[in-house]
Amino acid sequence: MSLLKIPLIIASAIGIHVSFTTSYRPPSSEEKVMPTVLESSFKWLVSFRGLELVVISIWAASAAEVANIITKHIDPLQTPEGFYGASAVQLVRVLHSTPITPAFLAGSLTTVVGGVVRLCCMSTLGKLWSFQLSIRKEHRLMTSGPYSIVRHPSYTAFLLQYIGFIVMYGSPGSWMRQSGILQVPFMKAIAAITFVVFTACALLVSTRPAVEDEMMHHAMGEEWESWAKKVNYRLLPGIY
Repeated sequence: MSLLKIPLIIASAIGIHVSFTTSYRPPSSEEKVMPTVLESSFKWLVSFRGLELVVISIWAASAAEVANIITKHIDPLQTPEGFYGASAVQLVRVLHSTPITPAFLAGSLTTVVGGVVRLCCMSTLGKLWSFQLSIRKEHRLMTSGPYSIVRHPSYTAFLLQYIGFIVMYGSPGSWMRQSGILQVPFMKAIAAITFVVFTACALLVSTRPAVEDEMMHHAMGEEWESWAKKVNYRLLPGIY
């Protein structure tokens, strides 16, 4: 098993971590826009730490696979002394390793690219960034950087990550499906919950552009109309 897979695993986990966390102040109740049904569901996910669960699950799965790769390169006679150290190494060692497949490579690169674009969007918006739909008191229309290409680049990036996530962890031959880790108690439940939360966020993101366009049009008027004429597409240039 190649150690070259480790940086790809870690980079993908960082990309998802970036997408599901933020250091910016959340909008106040006066700044929040009246939510749709899906937005209300997202609020419920946030209140029950759904986003944190995804981040923790991804890091846990990534750490397990990295440990699995490393233990395959450790001499069995040089395992840590003591019951717990030896048992941990043995537990990870019995999991099956998987090579760098074309599906894994495509999924990991897509996840990383999505994370980079999301980070760029966050940096461009600064304190205007928010997971929840809102019009800040100091709100202004952002038209530079990725927002000069499509109107909702952060949503494009998240959908790329969702595709990458499914390919990395759900495709035939993936480590999650082939290693045997899903046979560990509670792992199937954790994996299922993580998939449901990630999918719910993807559904929300896919419906948000139209809602957000209407919201920004109402708030910015002619300024938004002028920008929308220059940036015609919401998510994918030339398509949508």
